[in-house]
Amino acid sequence: MRIELAEGVDPVGAIGGCGYRLVEGGEFVLDGAAARAFAEFRGAWDDLALDAYLPGGASYRWRRHAKFLVTAAAGPSRLHGTGYRQTAEANPLLGGRVRELAPFRDAQATNPFFVALVRHDAALFDACAGPSAPSAWEVDAHLVRVTARPGTPGRPSPEGRHRDGFDYIALHHVARHNVTGGHTSLHTPSGELLAERTFTAPLDTLYAEDARILHDVTPLAPGPEPGPGHRDMLLMSFTRTTELTAPAPG
Repeated sequence: MRIELAEGVDPVGAIGGCGYRLVEGGEFVLDGAAARAFAEFRGAWDDLALDAYLPGGASYRWRRHAKFLVTAAAGPSRLHGTGYRQTAEANPLLGGRVRELAPFRDAQATNPFFVALVRHDAALFDACAGPSAPSAWEVDAHLVRVTARPGTPGRPSPEGRHRDGFDYIALHHVARHNVTGGHTSLHTPSGELLAERTFTAPLDTLYAEDARILHDVTPLAPGPEPGPGHRDMLLMSFTRTTELTAPAPG
């Protein structure tokens, strides 16, 4: 199975220079097996659980989470029994505690496209880190759907302009249906606008060194068709670790 970027697309150089690289979905090259596995993987967004941690009992975000240990040699090994934690500094709205989110289904965690993409992104960040590349990455992966209904907009970034609080991030767009908004903006830590983009195609992606870039996404509103709309994302954060062995399940 093959996932790679088109010739001339160099996220590593861009991240080293300015801290980020926006990649068009069409710049990803998938072989037939990867394309078929990706089509299957996209069904995962129809099997998510309500995110119970939104303020005020809001019900516009659905998600699953899993944590993995990734090495260049072995690929991703799942870490069981771990929640999701951000610092309060990185996420003043929801950070500073462990969030126990609905876990990936086994079939989602072992989908060949997902496994190949995690390895692809880990190799990319190995190259970004250069001599300081770790022996392993701890990866938090999230399947996220944000919905928009009449009178109930969806907020992909309820915390506002923010970092995620990890070493590197890979934000992969999967799909959007019957929504307006969802406009991504990137900023320096001092607030200078660097770039703006609305993800529309499958695999439109942001790669970034998290400490150097703030990102935000405008709210979603329902589109012109009757009924609700949604925006689907695969969000992954990569943190250096020296742990080389995933603990046994349970």
